Amino acid sequence: MTDELRELAADYALGVLDAPEAAAFERLLEGDAALRSEVDAFHEVAASLAHSAPLAQPAARVKEGLMQRIAHPVPAPAPSPVQFQRVLARANEGRWIQTPFPGVQIKRLFKDPATGMITTLLKAAAGAIYPAHQHGGVEQIYVIDGDLVFDDHALDTGDYEASAGETHHSEIHSPEGCLALIIHSPDDKIFPA
Repeated sequence: MTDELRELAADYALGVLDAPEAAAFERLLEGDAALRSEVDAFHEVAASLAHSAPLAQPAARVKEGLMQRIAHPVPAPAPSPVQFQRVLARANEGRWIQTPFPGVQIKRLFKDPATGMITTLLKAAAGAIYPAHQHGGVEQIYVIDGDLVFDDHALDTGDYEASAGETHHSEIHSPEGCLALIIHSPDDKIFPA
């Protein structure tokens, strides 16, 4: 019994797997007594948790608000057309592109057709510098390995940062070299050196 199977068994017992995941897990359950036993144990734990919390009487205003929502439902927004079903980027696929900044390469993984946001891997050699820039939208950075050093803070392996649109990042140094996952706007602006 692997940790991954235990985690799937817990998710299945709690009902949080989506339909395709649940169907695939049920195929695994067929004929696997140990896995079935694990799911049964998680069901028992989930049931006992549901009954362990003390009962609470909600405030009258909560009921009134709920009844108002039932009486005057807000229509759900129309679903947007699906632009894609799935994007799968294998580690050995795609290509690294050298940027105009020495020692800095990028590999584009995905561009969201609905928002325009781009998911990119950034690879910086030890000592590389990325110029100061303004964010055209929310920028998210997750450092997979290495370091990124800004004027006022640093990010190391495992660190995450989100920056609001229209904010600035100082020049970024990578003393050790870096591999980072970045989700950013195509409207970012690089400041001249």
